[in-house]
Amino acid sequence: MRMDFRRNVTLRNQVEQNGLLIIAVAMALIYWIFDSMVTDQFWTRLLVVVLIFTYGMMTQFLINQRREAEEALQHAHDELEERVQIRTAELSRANEDLQREIRERKQAEEQKKKLENQLLHAQKMEAIGTLAGGIAHDFNNLLQAISGYTQLLLMRKDSSDPDFGKLEVIQSSTLKASELTKQLLIFSRKMESKLKPLDLNHEVMQVCKILQRTIPRMITIDLKLSDSLKVVNADSAQLEQILMNLGVNARDAMADGGTLTFQTENVYLDRGYTTSMLGATPGEYILLTVADTGHGMDKETLQHIFEPFYTTKEAGKGTGLGLAIVYGIVQNHNGYIQVDSRPGGGTTFRIYFPVLKSDGQEKAEVKVQKEAPRGKERILLVDDEKTVLDIGQDLLRQYGYEAILADGGEKAIEIYSKEKDRIDLVILDLIMPGMGGQKCFQELLKINPRIKVIISTGASAEEQVREAFNPHPVGFVSKPYQLKDMLSKVREILDARQP
Repeated sequence: MRMDFRRNVTLRNQVEQNGLLIIAVAMALIYWIFDSMVTDQFWTRLLVVVLIFTYGMMTQFLINQRREAEEALQHAHDELEERVQIRTAELSRANEDLQREIRERKQAEEQKKKLENQLLHAQKMEAIGTLAGGIAHDFNNLLQAISGYTQLLLMRKDSSDPDFGKLEVIQSSTLKASELTKQLLIFSRKMESKLKPLDLNHEVMQVCKILQRTIPRMITIDLKLSDSLKVVNADSAQLEQILMNLGVNARDAMADGGTLTFQTENVYLDRGYTTSMLGATPGEYILLTVADTGHGMDKETLQHIFEPFYTTKEAGKGTGLGLAIVYGIVQNHNGYIQVDSRPGGGTTFRIYFPVLKSDGQEKAEVKVQKEAPRGKERILLVDDEKTVLDIGQDLLRQYGYEAILADGGEKAIEIYSKEKDRIDLVILDLIMPGMGGQKCFQELLKINPRIKVIISTGASAEEQVREAFNPHPVGFVSKPYQLKDMLSKVREILDARQP
């Protein structure tokens, strides 16, 4: 069946290719037969037949040539169209690759710009922090003078004295001012955090109890706390400060009511995600999200919200330290903070705390208040502030000690070189003009490697001081200190055994 079909196709092609020639032959034969019936002119008939046959053959040849040319042209057209389609597909793929490369490059540029902005912001915050730390140091020295003299006067007056209440008000005010400087030190990352394993959910719930009693009832608090939240190593008081500051800010942003949401969850930040956060490292984190449905903030405000004393509130309604403190505390906890906001769209803070690797539990220290101890030892007091020296001398003498004063590191070295056998303890200010406290300490160690020292400073955390003076053990008091705390520390260091 198939062979017959192929024969028919071949026969049809042959007919199409030689059809005119066949017609010419047929016409010649018909003419020959018809003309032979009419006349006997053989050569004339032969010539006509040859002419008819020749015409048919030539015409068929030209038709075949034209058909072949058309077929070749169609083939070339098909081939060209196929090549155009292939090339178009290649160009389309190349265009897609180019578009993808442009998008990737654009994303990379945006990522680079974002990281550059984060770096500039971090550098600016570090510069502001350094300035804040310096201001806090100088301010603490002034507070130490006010607080010290006030405490000395309170020690010498009876509670029935008419000036006793006024002195207490002064002392209370200095304590409040001291808290302000502590906030500056927290922001500048020079305030020590007392870290211990904590359940963040518990801290959130405790703060929410306080907020429910203080914020308007038209604001709803929504808790979305993870049931299997991991442990974070944090300072409980500072975590409470973060939550309270963000809660109060949210309250002020929702004057007409709204929803304040606290959410906790375990997250893992991979390398791809941490590239969008300057200094972040991959690993396990606890994500604390605090969101409100308030009026939100514009881009200009977002660029400044973590700067100290920056506020959009009316005069007298905010110090501008709230979010600066939040930023400092998060940095102290090796965490990261992000904020998203738009006008009319509310504000969302996302804070990432590293998960505590160790499962060990720390016991809280219980401090028992004791009466200020007395002594008879000889103490070298080193500070560049005359008022601090006067207060220290007055205090130490009042409690039986003999005080020697030095108004700088160079003077302290000179005195200790001559009196080292008669000096039992050195109280040394850390930041002084000329020879600073650390350099002075190194020189004192050369004179007496077993020297007993208490470091006094208004700008650094105890942990930073201990690291700076390691391995030699030293005591530490932070300005402005309570005089009884100083006396207790003096007694503690004097009674401690040297290794």
